[in-house]
Amino acid sequence: MRHFDIRIIRYRESGVQQRVVSGVLIIAVLVLVLAAGAGAGVFFHQQSQTIVEQQRIIRDQEANQAKLQRRVDMFDEREARIEFLEDYVAELKQSAQSSETAYRKHLALVQGGMEKLEQIHNFMCGRLNIPCAPNPYSMSNPREGLQWLEILQQDFTRFDDALQEYATKRQTFEVQANTIAQLRSQIDEAKRDLAEHMEFLRLREDTVRRLSQKISKATGIPLDAESRSSKPTKAKNSGGPTLLDRMTLEGSGGLMLPEKLRGYLYANSEKYEFGVRVYEDLSVVIERNRTLWRQTPTVIPVRSRLLSDRFGKRHDPFTRRQEFHSGLDFVARKGSPIYAPADGMVRRAKRHFGYGLMVELNHGRGFYPNSKKAVRYRSRFAHLSKIVVRRGQRVKRGDLLGHVGSTGRSTGPHLHYEILVNGRHADPLIPVRRFAPGQRLYHR
Repeated sequence: MRHFDIRIIRYRESGVQQRVVSGVLIIAVLVLVLAAGAGAGVFFHQQSQTIVEQQRIIRDQEANQAKLQRRVDMFDEREARIEFLEDYVAELKQSAQSSETAYRKHLALVQGGMEKLEQIHNFMCGRLNIPCAPNPYSMSNPREGLQWLEILQQDFTRFDDALQEYATKRQTFEVQANTIAQLRSQIDEAKRDLAEHMEFLRLREDTVRRLSQKISKATGIPLDAESRSSKPTKAKNSGGPTLLDRMTLEGSGGLMLPEKLRGYLYANSEKYEFGVRVYEDLSVVIERNRTLWRQTPTVIPVRSRLLSDRFGKRHDPFTRRQEFHSGLDFVARKGSPIYAPADGMVRRAKRHFGYGLMVELNHGRGFYPNSKKAVRYRSRFAHLSKIVVRRGQRVKRGDLLGHVGSTGRSTGPHLHYEILVNGRHADPLIPVRRFAPGQRLYHR
């Protein structure tokens, strides 16, 4: 048996190298390669068969899935139809309910209209004194309502005949309406004139009130209660005719004619005209003599209005003899405030014999009733419990001077108030009553 081998020769710088490969080894290698190729072929064949089988299985699954999808589509279509039918049925039910509601609503409207029509029918029957047929039908039944409408048509025909009969009397009513319109026109004209002249009186009254406030502010003299307050007080157990009542008595059984009304209002407005002229003249005098007004003692120095002794002769409380009293004694509680009756300067502010604690003010020149020239005023306040001013201090009308007490020759808490005019004692009530008549006093 022949043997072969393979020689591998390599040339190098060091020389030639030679390697010998045995033929047996080569055959073994070839056998191994062939075996490996056969095994790989068998493996690839098996894999190709497996792939073919899997492709077949996939095709079967796709076919089954397509069948299933067709069944699902069929079920979806049936379900959509069922849902459509259910929605359609629900819509029909809702439409039926709406129709029933609308029917009931219209039926109620028809019944209401029939009832109103029946009320009108009964009213017309009673008003025109026409015998009418009663309603024998039920309003809930539309057919019976139609029969009732036919009866109503007949009755309304009778109403029309009766109204035509009443139309012949309309001319008399029109004449009466014209008379009423003329009377209303006269009343409206009288109202316009009344409003015009009431506004005239109101403006005059506002002028009087404004001037009164201006005079009170400038002089410190409080005017009467009617001028001080713009709000009328309501007296109990009182009454009387109004201006309109008096005007109806002076007319011929009705309201005054406009020209008589105008004359009546102007006649009653004379007192406002006179008051405006007086206050305007007085305002001019006050503006020109503001200082003299402010220095005139026209305010009662205490809040009390109860007098225990007046100015002039009296029985002395200590000696019981008739002696001259140089001022006014006001009964007041101890500690009551005492105010300055006019502007001035403190001349004395100390204890002084029988006067006790006393304050004396020097007011300077001021007005005095029935005197063409200005006079010099001084005022004294005796028996005080406390003095709150000092000598030389300037005070204004209404400033606090002290408090009521019982110091000095006194039988109890009171204020002894006196004024001196040109150095002589005078009745403090003279300027008060002349320039501030609204301040009432009471004697015990």
